[in-house]
Amino acid sequence: MPDAAAGEKFQMSGCRSAILAGPGLESIEQQVRAIEQAIESVPDFAFDLSKTLVEQVCKTVLADIGQPGNPNWDGPQLLRETLNRLSLLPRGHPGGAGARECVEKTIRGMLQTIQGLCELRNQYGLASHGRDAHAARMDLRQATLAAQAADTIVSFLYRIHRDALSQTPGTRVYYEDHTDFNKAFDDDNDPIRLGELVLQPSRVLFHADREAYKATLNEFIADRDGEADDEVPGDAAPEVGA
Repeated sequence: MPDAAAGEKFQMSGCRSAILAGPGLESIEQQVRAIEQAIESVPDFAFDLSKTLVEQVCKTVLADIGQPGNPNWDGPQLLRETLNRLSLLPRGHPGGAGARECVEKTIRGMLQTIQGLCELRNQYGLASHGRDAHAARMDLRQATLAAQAADTIVSFLYRIHRDALSQTPGTRVYYEDHTDFNKAFDDDNDPIRLGELVLQPSRVLFHADREAYKATLNEFIADRDGEADDEVPGDAAPEVGA
């Protein structure tokens, strides 16, 4: 991770590679840019912005799978509830309970990290808590730590989420996620012509009837992967999007 104090601009590379490639995430991209700019100009703001980014991504994940979070959840609980709804091991991983325990230890560390972010925000965050003008403030090093922690948590969380969506579509389906299905559907159906305008059948179905698109997509995935009863043992995520 570049160190802003060493003369290089700080960049949330994990977030950029994991999230910014996803569809419809302009607001999260703005949040990432805001953190990077805060590190360069007003490090105090990075604490609040980093905490907000983690919460925003957790809420996005939960909404994608049709299980919106409780507005009363704090940061650590929001992260915990989000992780509880995601598969923590690769599909077909043979490690079983032992491997999952290792991942859970990592998650506990992540929860401690986000709790630390919350405490830093409450004690030293400038954006949302009025403080004595002469109170001690955190400097660039601590602000960078907060941003790096958020970068690690968010990139890990969102990659797991996107991996799960590639296997089982969530409640909120993204057209760009299913290029193999879109191509197969377009190959099986004639293009739709409106005068000189030629429309892809898959895109028309997606925008005209989202539920029909999702049902056809699920059939395609079932045919591709085989019957659900023949699942390989692993850490399966809860069924969503039904």
